[in-house]
Amino acid sequence: MKAKNIALLLAAAFGLTGLVACGGEHGGSESTSSTSVYTGDYRVTVQAIGSTTITVSNTVQLRSSVTGTTEKDVIWSSSDEEIASVSDRGLVTGLKEGEVTITASLAIEPACKASINVTVLGAPSATSVTISGADERQQWVGEDLQLGVEVLPEDASSLVDWSSSNQEVATVDATGLVSFLSEGEVTITAKSKDTPTVLDEATFTVSEGIFYSNQGSPYWDISKQADASDPKVELPADTPTGYHSLYFAHVKSENYYVEASFKITAITSSWVWQGIGLGSGLSESDTRYFIFSPRVDGQGNDYNKQIVKDLPNESWPAITTRSQVWGQNGLNEIDYLNSEVKMGMLRHGNEHYWLINDKVMWYDNSTKYEGIPTMPILVSVDIPCVVTGYSVSTDMALIEEKLSSPAYAKSFYASNPEIVRYEDDSSFSFISNSVLCKDNKVSSLGDKAMLLGDFTIEFDISNAVLNPAHTAGFTGLNIGLSRYDSADNVESFLIGKSAVQPDNQNIVARFASWNYQLSMDDPMAATSYLESSSKVADELTGTHHIKITRTIEDNISYFKMYVDGNEVNFDIKSNQYVEMTSRYTGSYLLWVGGEYTSADIANLEFTSSLN
Repeated sequence: MKAKNIALLLAAAFGLTGLVACGGEHGGSESTSSTSVYTGDYRVTVQAIGSTTITVSNTVQLRSSVTGTTEKDVIWSSSDEEIASVSDRGLVTGLKEGEVTITASLAIEPACKASINVTVLGAPSATSVTISGADERQQWVGEDLQLGVEVLPEDASSLVDWSSSNQEVATVDATGLVSFLSEGEVTITAKSKDTPTVLDEATFTVSEGIFYSNQGSPYWDISKQADASDPKVELPADTPTGYHSLYFAHVKSENYYVEASFKITAITSSWVWQGIGLGSGLSESDTRYFIFSPRVDGQGNDYNKQIVKDLPNESWPAITTRSQVWGQNGLNEIDYLNSEVKMGMLRHGNEHYWLINDKVMWYDNSTKYEGIPTMPILVSVDIPCVVTGYSVSTDMALIEEKLSSPAYAKSFYASNPEIVRYEDDSSFSFISNSVLCKDNKVSSLGDKAMLLGDFTIEFDISNAVLNPAHTAGFTGLNIGLSRYDSADNVESFLIGKSAVQPDNQNIVARFASWNYQLSMDDPMAATSYLESSSKVADELTGTHHIKITRTIEDNISYFKMYVDGNEVNFDIKSNQYVEMTSRYTGSYLLWVGGEYTSADIANLEFTSSLN
């Protein structure tokens, strides 16, 4: 038999590849294979790309050619599926020794067909089978693992039979794809088809995992994610730079609360926006992250920071600009070198609350994931770390309990608790009159104090003390409106004293458009402004009521300011084109600050609505 096999292989190697056809007067079969008589105008030919003599488990590719019609689809079939199979693309696989006829039938006219003979030779017996892809023996419920095999000698049949010792723990299909179903231990076996006594085994321990091992960054060490005594995940110090995400398993919802504690183990980069955090998303290309970014040597600043980023972050979108907080709201007090940093996130429909050390630091209410369940995600950017204390819950009772607490109800945060005393959303005080309003303010906690459509802002100011040494620009109370879609652009209403006025003594009002990245003292900051030439109030040590409105008509925003019930007449203009209007009709985020001014604010209310 071995001599016969060698002779056939030599004949195939030095002979012509078989070519057969069907068709009327266009010619008949070009081999000895028989075909049924067809006298129509169509023609099918079959050609082998390589030898038509193969060994068991090896393949030969057949190619069909159709003339006489534009409908060229054929249906492949084997005369004996036990000897050789053929795919719908004409790939023939030898299964056992023998001869077989492979036929291509024209789909629109099955009577028109062509055939070719394939000889399958027995392969040498397998002497060894080695499973590949099984290096990680700790596996996790709900995940799949693709195994492979190496069979020796190389010309032996590579066909194996896969089996599982416990199909309740894991199943394996004919290709070696293992699906882990429940906790336990399972052995996966690969046996040579032609020599069943030759086999290999791989035994796996299957546990209920917290995180996916097959999504996100491959650099996370999750081997101890479900450890009974010390559960943790780790991003090692030799990890390449970049975003490294880790997805919580078995949670995809519109409502969940997640938390985790990060211990930073090394600082390996001086990039400004390295950090740790949590995200809500669908994939590596569709995620919104909240990141705590620590100050480190070489950054050129001395601030802990926070930011919200969408990935991919190919540009610097509005949410990234408006979510930056540098050192304020207690960020600089976070001792990330000597203690863990606890990050938290609550998703409730379109709402996302982000927390650091159990304090709500940012609120996002957008339609980015409206009606779309997302996964909670850990992330580290250029920072090696160990993460512990991780948990995620979809319990609505827990979520509602958190949402009902005062911490989640706040609309503002104080820039610096040492100089801004925040009592509640309606009452706060600016203690210092020696700093810029940007550093002496209460600001919207993310989207909490969002003003959209027509809106009204009202409050009382009292006990104001303006710094007499500050004579540049404007000194007084600043009601800031940061544009939601371009956060560096600000419209401000101010009440106080202006360097524009001849004697700089009267209490006047100003309406200004300016760039938040600059100081209001900077001549380049204000693009335009209007002021009242007449005083709008006596000294601000007494109590005065302030009201600001916007109404939108014909896609134009119209602004007004009232002091003690009297509408302010803005008759001094920085240029002839300035009006109390704007073509910007989008949303604003509200903040209030003292520009070199200390003061008490009470009874603050804001309402807004879309008409």
